[in-house]
Amino acid sequence: MEKLINELRANLEANADVSVVKQQTWKLPIVFYDVGFSRVKRLKMDVLMKMLLFAFQETEIHRAANLTEFLLVEELFIRDLMEKMQRTGLIQLEKRGYRLTAKGFDYLEKGIFDEEMEGDDTVMSFSSVHDEYALASQNGHPEASEAMPLYRYFKKAALNKERVQQLLLAEMIFPEEEGFQIIATDVTSCIEQETDFVPCIEFQLHDAKQDLFYARIWNTWSGSWDETLAKQIEEREVVSWRKAMGELKK
Repeated sequence: MEKLINELRANLEANADVSVVKQQTWKLPIVFYDVGFSRVKRLKMDVLMKMLLFAFQETEIHRAANLTEFLLVEELFIRDLMEKMQRTGLIQLEKRGYRLTAKGFDYLEKGIFDEEMEGDDTVMSFSSVHDEYALASQNGHPEASEAMPLYRYFKKAALNKERVQQLLLAEMIFPEEEGFQIIATDVTSCIEQETDFVPCIEFQLHDAKQDLFYARIWNTWSGSWDETLAKQIEEREVVSWRKAMGELKK
């Protein structure tokens, strides 16, 4: 860690106008969750399924036998497809027979069909100060010592299930193979596990040429300068930094 701090400081002070007024390290909590989710296999709709849905859209169908002669397909196979369509909400039985649902119309128009699969799970990280959700990576980072103070503007925040679902929908989509795609559809469980403490290195800086005070924060979790943390600190403290320097010059 000391080597990293020295390298970062040297890089900042490479500009002759910039001086480090203060440097310090502290730890940032990152909370991990085990997230369970449901998923589907999204397939391109085959010709037979399209024909069946068209039939339910245009004709009163009461049972599989009504379609057997028309489509020249065995009744058992038709019945199995109808049960699958009813189970997935594409058709429903009404007084006049089986009819397409709104979902059925939508899928027919798009030419897709979702087949339910067994659920899966993954690990997600949450940083409340960034309001940021991410799938946990395997990237290593230095461990924060117990002696390190907690980030002074840290605030706990409740997990937002809708944001978790948005993350899964965006990230847990696997490339299409053999005519189908696997997609996460809903969050089924979200259990808080451990909290990891990530070291951050803070530099409070002064640019003499521009007479400008600002902060740079190195986040060892992301391995980069963290603009969010720097902005939070600057908004609360820059005025006091300037005042403190003014007092020293008196």
